[in-house]
Amino acid sequence: MKPSSRENPLTRAGLLLWLGYLVLLSLVVAHAPEHAVTPTYAEASRSWWEHRNLYNLQSVHGFLYLPQSAILYTPFALLPPVPREILWRAVNLAIVASALARLARFLPRPTRSFILLSLLTIPASLASARNGQTNLPLAGAMIHGFLEASNARENRAAAWFLLGLAYKPVSIVPYLLAGALYPRLRRSLILGTLLLLALPWLFGSAGFVFDQYQQFWQKFLLSGQPDEPIFSDLSGLLNAVGISLPSAWLFACRALAAPLTLLLGRVALRRDPTRGALWLDGFAAAYLMLFNPRTEANSYILLAPATAFFALGELSLGQRASAACLMGITLGLGSSSYGPIHGWTHLWFQPLLALLFFGYLAFRCLRPMPAADPATPSSFGTRRDEESVG
Repeated sequence: MKPSSRENPLTRAGLLLWLGYLVLLSLVVAHAPEHAVTPTYAEASRSWWEHRNLYNLQSVHGFLYLPQSAILYTPFALLPPVPREILWRAVNLAIVASALARLARFLPRPTRSFILLSLLTIPASLASARNGQTNLPLAGAMIHGFLEASNARENRAAAWFLLGLAYKPVSIVPYLLAGALYPRLRRSLILGTLLLLALPWLFGSAGFVFDQYQQFWQKFLLSGQPDEPIFSDLSGLLNAVGISLPSAWLFACRALAAPLTLLLGRVALRRDPTRGALWLDGFAAAYLMLFNPRTEANSYILLAPATAFFALGELSLGQRASAACLMGITLGLGSSSYGPIHGWTHLWFQPLLALLFFGYLAFRCLRPMPAADPATPSSFGTRRDEESVG
């Protein structure tokens, strides 16, 4: 498919915006490094190379990730604290910014769209970026993975999805969604997964690696059943309105939502193959926010790029009311960083916004197609990703 525009979204204005964001984060980190979670990653990395246990099985908190995550963080763990924090955030911001630049190519005037996407997305990223959490690069990895899969670059797509698994185990959701809906991707995913699982054995004894895998699984099961009402998922929303569901009912909701998400993703991919990857990113992120029992308020950066993209898409169609609503949702996803507002919106507001966006995507997928526009459920202008093969 020929590109409709060769305009490069990464112009000086866009680059200066993200560079300014990095400088601001660097100043915050240098002034108050105690807010970062990255010392947990650094300690896990050092523990790995010293063949010490990575996991505390007495708590639902602490290091919650695969051993590969500790290995991945090694180059940063070798640095002094402040340079480590700054470099980690620089890499994470680069992943997100490059993903938004790719999204901008689907919209009219990609340069302007990239800046608008950035301005809409950055507020939802503030908490994760300040703390150095892996939500930030995972948001970019998901977008890159789905776009590479749609462009039939299976090895690159698999690499992004596997990187996502190293960032956070819950990214199994986009991994499985992509594998289910892009059949050609499955071989690369399977081979890549085998290599990823084998990686720790290159850097540790067989007994130690096997023990850490066992402990990771125990930690994963333990952390997936938090007994504290501090998470901003569907249960946080329900509790706020006085509905307290038993764990079995919540599990049933998650189990039923999974095939529904898969079905809607399949419909979106068939009706809008050009932008199908963007629909899948939106569905995967919304599912994670609503049904991951450990969704934190600062996790909503995973969803913000999708809501921002669809907001600008509606705007390009002249649908100002729906565009304004989606922009409001996008900015609302960053409510955890808005000072006193966070106390009022804590636990319920962000999942409500995620639920509204999930409903929007479902409606756009399932509504009857206009006779004059049989190709897509939402025609965001005529732009294409310059690498898309449709």
